[in-house]
Amino acid sequence: MCYFSKSRKAQPKTFSKVELELLAKNLFGNALQVMVGCGAEPTIHPDFIYLVELAKRHNVPHVGIVTNGQLLSKNDLLTLSSAGLNELTLSVHATQKETYENFMVGAKWEKLIGLLENIKILRDDGKIAFSIRMNFTANPDNIQELEQFFDVFGDYPINTLQVRPIMEIGGAYFKPFSCESISLYNSVIESLFTTCKKHGITLLANTQNPSSQQKSNPVIAQTYKYVSPQVVVDNNFRWQTETYRQFLKRTGWHKAMLKSIFSIRLSNSSTDLAERYGGQYDVL
Repeated sequence: MCYFSKSRKAQPKTFSKVELELLAKNLFGNALQVMVGCGAEPTIHPDFIYLVELAKRHNVPHVGIVTNGQLLSKNDLLTLSSAGLNELTLSVHATQKETYENFMVGAKWEKLIGLLENIKILRDDGKIAFSIRMNFTANPDNIQELEQFFDVFGDYPINTLQVRPIMEIGGAYFKPFSCESISLYNSVIESLFTTCKKHGITLLANTQNPSSQQKSNPVIAQTYKYVSPQVVVDNNFRWQTETYRQFLKRTGWHKAMLKSIFSIRLSNSSTDLAERYGGQYDVL
């Protein structure tokens, strides 16, 4: 599972192959980036690789997949690279087997390590070109394990380490940072910065607001858009019969966006999933 949940119900509806093609046709022309799997595990869908192909066919500059990696085979890695994948993001959330399997319900530590070994072999052989990002969702119960990140994963070809403080997004697990654990978080991030720099790895981390209670920002809200079988971008977007450009024109988006830029007022905590995933990170 992509986020901490012991009893999360599976979504009953998924996009068909025809619907994916329609999404790509009407939406991807405006996309600078497509991230597959934010909020759900993409590899359980039979056409997840086809979606990468569609995005590249529509000239999306950056296409990534966010996954726990449990179902990815060596052949999948090769096919994804051939399809044009730019980045593979692996959710780990732990550096010890017991903690990993506790948070990543149903996942096996050995499969994660096996996947990383396959990535290393294929990268060393020059058979895959996409970059690797490790996503570590930090919380008070795993923050100390982050200190051992490079002891466990240091031999693998990681390009980016992303540390995201846990957010309340509906899973069974949510334990916010206390003043004491925030202090530890900041200390760990400072140490990681030095080690990442030594390894030539980009560190993305929230250093100003580890509690992750970010304010809603209208500019960010209009930049990051979430697509699911339940809602495609916006309830008012007729994605099956109009393009995203037509939607923007019909709803007066450009005028509203300019107004937002020149009169930004940050509201209370954001509830939009895409906005929250696309929130503040410092590049260290």
